[in-house]
Amino acid sequence: MAEDNFHYQIPDRNIRKEKYDKFGFSPSVQRVSYAEHGSTLKQQATTFKEKEFTKKDIAYSSQLFIQIETPEKVSVKSQKQKIENLGFELFSFSANNESIANAIITKEKFNEFEQRLENYINTEDHVGKTYFAPIERISSIPPENKIDDQINYESEDSMEIIINLYSTINPKELLAISNTLEIDLRNYTNEILKRTFKNGITSLFCSIAPLHLTKIAAEFSTIKEINLSQTFTVPQAIEVDPMPTDIKINSIQSSSTICIVDSGIYPNEILKNFIKEQVGYPNPAAIDFEYNHGTFVASRCIFGDEIDHCLATKELHPYCNVLDLSVFGINSLNQTVGPSDFTLRCAIEDIVLKYYETIKVYNLSLGVPVSIQNYKFSDLAKLLDYLAKEYKVLFVVAAGNINRLLGDYPALHFSNPNSRIGSPAESLLSLTVGSVVKHSTTHSLSENGFISPFSRKGPGADNGIKPEVVAHGGNLISPYAQIPRISTYGISKSGQNLSADVGTSFAAPLISQYAQRLFDFYPSSDANLVKALLCHFTENRNKPDELLDDNIYYVGFGEPNIELALRSAKNNSAYIYEGYLDQENYQFITFHIPQKFADTTVDSKLRIKVTITYDPTVNPDNEKEYSESRISATLIKNSVNGMKEISLSDEKYNLPWNPIIQFEKSFTRGFLAGAWELRLRLYTRGKTSENYLQNYATVIEIIDDNKTIDVYNDIENEFSEIYNKIEVSVGAA
Repeated sequence: MAEDNFHYQIPDRNIRKEKYDKFGFSPSVQRVSYAEHGSTLKQQATTFKEKEFTKKDIAYSSQLFIQIETPEKVSVKSQKQKIENLGFELFSFSANNESIANAIITKEKFNEFEQRLENYINTEDHVGKTYFAPIERISSIPPENKIDDQINYESEDSMEIIINLYSTINPKELLAISNTLEIDLRNYTNEILKRTFKNGITSLFCSIAPLHLTKIAAEFSTIKEINLSQTFTVPQAIEVDPMPTDIKINSIQSSSTICIVDSGIYPNEILKNFIKEQVGYPNPAAIDFEYNHGTFVASRCIFGDEIDHCLATKELHPYCNVLDLSVFGINSLNQTVGPSDFTLRCAIEDIVLKYYETIKVYNLSLGVPVSIQNYKFSDLAKLLDYLAKEYKVLFVVAAGNINRLLGDYPALHFSNPNSRIGSPAESLLSLTVGSVVKHSTTHSLSENGFISPFSRKGPGADNGIKPEVVAHGGNLISPYAQIPRISTYGISKSGQNLSADVGTSFAAPLISQYAQRLFDFYPSSDANLVKALLCHFTENRNKPDELLDDNIYYVGFGEPNIELALRSAKNNSAYIYEGYLDQENYQFITFHIPQKFADTTVDSKLRIKVTITYDPTVNPDNEKEYSESRISATLIKNSVNGMKEISLSDEKYNLPWNPIIQFEKSFTRGFLAGAWELRLRLYTRGKTSENYLQNYATVIEIIDDNKTIDVYNDIENEFSEIYNKIEVSVGAA
């Protein structure tokens, strides 16, 4: 491909808006006797007040937290507008029962609710029946619903837990409530850590006997949940070949820096000049940082996948620098001790707030070795999503490893529920990385280009695509063992040896380097475009034929081709646009197809591939409706009958509310060259304001699958007055 075949920028004049009409429908709920129904609600309201007004935090909170239930087979979400007319705000929907939601209401509005309820009961035509009839039951939120299923709350054995308060509590009240809770907790434990994170979640971390938790949850209505603290892990590498003593370290290509959140990077002779800063958040039980894993990961971020080539070439080619955020240590028994969820959140938030203007990529080759569940997002994932949105950074997260054979390989192994990704890989806005095989032997479990045997699979917590991309992370031999020959390579702690290991931990840093290259190449762009390019320009990777579910949940969109992400080839060309959507208008993006595609004398085959990425706000209190934005996309072709919408149902990845859309469509006839359109529309939900604007990036690629047309030059020749090559930082290429 030519050195200057940079992608084309779609100009703002190619964008038009068209207002749309909003429609909504809410089924009505009938009652045999509205008066009796109202009397039942009145008794429930009285019982609710009697219980809530005895709680220890009631004096400090202007809000009441309440559970609302609609009749069986009537979705509470379908009645949302009616219920909220009464002063409630539905903020969390049950993942298991569509008729149940949690709501907040101020004390003042609850008094008004009771007055309106009296009118509903006593007036002849039951004033307000439209709004009251959908409510079957109101009650306090059951305290047992707030306690993690993994906790045996009858146990007397102390364990580390995290108590989270609702994010809707206003800051003035929050201080008094959290202090009151902390005082109460000191009846059961001595050491308590407390912090209000930037995403609004206030967490209290402590060790406590679970048998006290039901009482605590019952006495504080402002407690959202009590979770078992997660423990994060990293694998260990094996030292193999010695490094050449006369190795040459070439000049660094970029002055940029990637943050490595790991076990520490040892400043050996090879790496010391690339470590810009070292920041530590040690486990209290640690006597030093672990260093081995973090050094291995950092070396792959800096030097890439082919470090072992230095044995022959005696050269290393560094791309960028690293910042060392150390969170794993070793104790006096030389055992690895990982951070708590609380400490890890503190560390990452602190480092992002300090460096977000200069460091855009944060590599997390760590995780919890427990599979995620549907509609459950960890506290760390929620924080990553907030920080990614607010500070325009990109977290690259390892999908996690399957540490043992889960059944006959591959069918029973990958069908086991324990093969699913682990936290924080479910983070919606992070780029999650799985592993594929690059080397194999006679007894290998997997083949080149296929998913690695240990690589955890999707779907994500929203049932969307996870991992999004894959990279080389190694292979295993039968029955389930590793050997250096088919592993990945990195630099050992001492810097005197190569180390070998397998894992998604070692695939993630390759993607982190790719992401940093794109940030360097497009310095005025944000993470949406970087994610779009990495997910769009990929090469297909595979799963074993015995696995019947969708390939996308094993290898995502494939393995990124960084060269195509930077430049177009001869038979393809890409248009790029970054913009925003409002909540009132369709947005039409015009792009152009070269004339040769419509020339019947030319043996060409047109394929259009589109990727759209965006960064929705997320609701940490409502995991069932976690993402608060959705974009719909429609391709519109130019035809002899005018502009015509194209059906994409069979050739599309578009899970509503998931922040990546990708589709492609081939055309052989029935179209004209020239101007085509991509139509976008924004939908919102939850706490999103009416004025909210959704940022997004799109890549629209025009491809000749028959490879007869020089697509890139034809666009330049026909449409040079419309499109300019996107401004890039050539030095970063």
